[in-house]
Amino acid sequence: MTYKLDLVLTLATKAADQRYAKAVGLRIRELRVLRLIHNAPGIAATELGHKLVLDKTLISKHVADLERRGLLQRQIDLNDSRIHSLSLTDEGQRVWEVCERIGRELEHEMFGALDKKAWQHLHTLLDRAYVSVRSWQGTQQPAALRARRAMRGLPAPVAGADARVEATS
Repeated sequence: MTYKLDLVLTLATKAADQRYAKAVGLRIRELRVLRLIHNAPGIAATELGHKLVLDKTLISKHVADLERRGLLQRQIDLNDSRIHSLSLTDEGQRVWEVCERIGRELEHEMFGALDKKAWQHLHTLLDRAYVSVRSWQGTQQPAALRARRAMRGLPAPVAGADARVEATS
């Protein structure tokens, strides 16, 4: 199964990267950051990394690049000056809107062979698979690591049964 998922991901990502790069100069990974900030304005970079399952260095690189391009802005958190809240600029909002339109077009083109019922069922199955893997990951962590995460206020890597995976195409 992971082989098939990886093949679909690779093919779809390569095609989408080209389309997004031509339209707005973004690649999928950068766009995922932009989309999540749109969906959760004020999110901290640490939480962003956790939700996107990316390491600190990569998140920092993407955030700095998107900020340099004028697509997002950082503001110091009023409760904790060590934390920067991230939000889209007007230009970031415009780019997000363009990318959402492109994303819908790509989904229709790439997955047009699936009818509406099959498309919804696929999403349901992928959400369940995500929850299952995150739950399994939680059982694989040593107790000390789970305790450190809890003390730092990071969410447990176990999602609820009705969790919905963030849009990342």
